[in-house]
Amino acid sequence: MKSIFYGWWIVIAVGIIHFWGAGTAFYSFTAFFNPIVAEYGWSYAATSFAMSLRSMETGIAAPIVGFLTDRYGPRRLVLAGSFLAGVGFILLSRVDSLWSFYAFSIFLSIGTSFCFTVPGYTAIANWFEKKRSIALGLAIASIGGSGVIILLMNWLIEQYGWRNALVIAGLGMWIICIPAALVLRHHPEDYGYMPDGGKSEQAKSVKTQDETPVKAQHTGFKTMEAVKTRGFWLIAAGSTASATGVNAVGVHVMPSLLSIDIPRNTAGFLAALVVMSSIAGRLGFGWLGDRFPKKYLFGMALFLQAVSLLVLAYSHSLWQATLFAVLFGPGYGGVTALRFSIQAEYFGRRSFGSIQGLLSGIHTIGTIIGPVLAGWFFDIKGNYFLAWLVLGLSTLAVVPLLVLARESQKGQMQRGD
Repeated sequence: MKSIFYGWWIVIAVGIIHFWGAGTAFYSFTAFFNPIVAEYGWSYAATSFAMSLRSMETGIAAPIVGFLTDRYGPRRLVLAGSFLAGVGFILLSRVDSLWSFYAFSIFLSIGTSFCFTVPGYTAIANWFEKKRSIALGLAIASIGGSGVIILLMNWLIEQYGWRNALVIAGLGMWIICIPAALVLRHHPEDYGYMPDGGKSEQAKSVKTQDETPVKAQHTGFKTMEAVKTRGFWLIAAGSTASATGVNAVGVHVMPSLLSIDIPRNTAGFLAALVVMSSIAGRLGFGWLGDRFPKKYLFGMALFLQAVSLLVLAYSHSLWQATLFAVLFGPGYGGVTALRFSIQAEYFGRRSFGSIQGLLSGIHTIGTIIGPVLAGWFFDIKGNYFLAWLVLGLSTLAVVPLLVLARESQKGQMQRGD
């Protein structure tokens, strides 16, 4: 019986880490929003600012995490991050003021910066080439499945209170994510493989369990070479536009639905549906990305996200809100799956982590602006109409730019085009 290529175990491990981590640290914030506001009476904008502070920290940390991932490999970073994130959740359960809420949110973000996105996706991109889009799509699809965590956290909040729910989220980081992190490996050549599973006679065999700095030579762009290309900045523009809407929805989708008189349990289900329906985009666009030009698919996914935000702006009933959920999920899921594979296609594996870290740092601008903007509109207008309208139109304006993105001549030569 043919053994399973180790790269697929890495995909599974990254999926498990992101399933719990994204479900608790990102998507479930919308379930905690109203209970926290109700207890302390903070404004929507002030409460949303905690998520923006986390995004700010992520933006600062992302290039550093990218460099450290390329230098030391993903396993060490994810192990440390899982431990710190668990501590962060427990600290957050003990907040007693707006300033402690902000401080503990930043601490949690430091942990999640080492856990999510850059280290795991760098490992996958290194272990796959021909099957990179579908491998990334499968790992990213686990984030879509994490929508069920919203339902779990919503139930825990109702049964045991939001503080105890945060403690459970933190314990899960230790029990679930730390063992999965032990599976991660950096470059296949260091373990006697080539990407996608081929054996390499020249690859060194590893005799210890410790990761070492990469010794194999990998083709691709250096970080600053990538930054000087047009493609880098167009990918950054598309990712930033998407992140602005995604983070605004991640924080405010349940408050928005509650504001149009949708019951809390139904609003929680729709918030989960947004995330779970993204699986179709993550897998579907990931599969298509191995067969068709990725930049056009990227534009299509971003267009779908923009249209769904406009639907949400005009939603006044359950069926309209449901339409938003089933459109928005596949749209942003597709953007998420494709931006990593486009980066690998354009710039190669040489500095994947560092380049991804820079791109993540740039699109953090959107993750900072989105939640606060939506909360500010609600505070001054008493509804979310202008928030979703502005975010939808601004996302739509970026779509034409993406079809202009092109791979550099150097990248084409590396692939033999």
